[in-house]
This record gives sequence, structure tokens and C-alpha cells, in this order.
Amino acid sequence: MKLLISWVRDFVDVSAPADELAASLALRGFEVASIEPMGVGDAVIDFEVTANRPDCLSVLGLAREIATAYDLPMREPSDRPDARIQLAAVPAGESEHVSVTIDDDELCPRYTAAVAELRDAVSPDWMTRRLQASGIRPISACVDVTNYVLMEMGHPMHAFDLDGLAGRALRIRRARLGERVTTLDGVERKLDQDMLVIADSDRPQAIAGVMGSSTSEVTTATRTVVFESAARTSTCRWPRSSAPQRS
Repeated sequence: MKLLISWVRDFVDVSAPADELAASLALRGFEVASIEPMGVGDAVIDFEVTANRPDCLSVLGLAREIATAYDLPMREPSDRPDARIQLAAVPAGESEHVSVTIDDDELCPRYTAAVAELRDAVSPDWMTRRLQASGIRPISACVDVTNYVLMEMGHPMHAFDLDGLAGRALRIRRARLGERVTTLDGVERKLDQDMLVIADSDRPQAIAGVMGSSTSEVTTATRTVVFESAARTSTCRWPRSSAPQRS
């Protein structure tokens, strides 16, 4: 987990230099792989986060650890008007743009989606710099937003091209016998009935917590996207990125 010190200071006012921060967290069980200076007064510390601490696979998670180590107050993200780190209020309820149905609330008790129109969206420089410092290559505004939320909050997201969703529907269900999906890496994958998928009205559009389908991939031609975020209890046996670990 690569931690940019200036990013963690959004959440906790820690003045300690990089080497002191690294030593402090090393004493708390986070092995330090490297420290890379990033200009005046900033650095990236690469921590080895053990499997039993997925709560620290994010800037917010490590900020809480630092706040505890130095006995400092935390600034948690909030939708309160006086909050320094503002969370935008998103209207809840049914949408005229996309429908959401949870068929299996045992594997996915909560699923949320938000629709956004794209108009030549470009990721701001501050966001791309933070992603690059975290070892993530900026790709596009939509993908960068999902990766930024993952790195900051520790919760994975996904973006669908709304026009690629048959029936403009999202149905959270188990895979059906014989179903296949071609994922974003171009590999056709056979699904089994224990897997949780995000489907439209016709077919699976994502393997929950693993990877989306190429048929609803966000491209330069995309004009309307659906951002999704969910609370899931399902697992998948395939190799995958660190995103599911954070969920």
C-alpha cells in the first residue's frame, strides 16, 4: 500500500517526517518496503499490509492508524455543511435512468448506483498526481474516479456504460448454469452458480468484486455512466486485484 503523506494529511494533521512515520507504523506491524521522496516535504511510503488488516488498504485506513499512534483527532469524510472533507449528498430512491434489483441479499445486502452524464470530462491534475504516487496509471475521468475512491476510502466501485446495459437494468444475482462473460481483459470466462454477478436484463455485465464485462465498458464514446458501489459477502476463486480485499 503506497501512502502519499500529503494525501493522508487531508485526514489527520501529522507533522512527522516520512522516516518517523514509517518507523512508527513499522512498530505497529506494517513493514516498510520503501520510502520515496516526492518534492519538498512530501514522500510516498510503501507499506506491506498483512492479510488480516484489509482496513488499512486505503489512505483513510492508514490515517486512522496514524491518528491512533500519535493521539491526534481524525477528520472523517461527512456530508455535514461544516465538514472539511465533504461528501456530496446523492438523492436516494428509484431512478428513471436505470433500475436496480437485488435477487440475492445474502451475498449482496446493499447495492447503490448513480447515473452521470459525461461532457468531455478530464481528471484534474491533483487527482492524477495522487493516483500516480499510489502506483495507479490514470486512464480516464470515470476510471480515475473509481480508482481514487478505492485508494482513499478502501471501497471498490465500478462504472458501466449505460447504453451497454440491456433494458437499462442492473440485477444482482447468482450466475446461471452455462453463463459466460468476456471480461475487460478480453478473456471469456465460464461462470458457476455460486458466483455473484451484476447482470442487465439479458446477461452478466460484471463478476461482483472482480471485473466488469467488455460489453458495458466505458470508452471515449460513452456519454452516460452508471457508478456502482455495493456491500458484498461473496467470494470468487479467480486471481484478482486488491479491490475485493478492500471491500
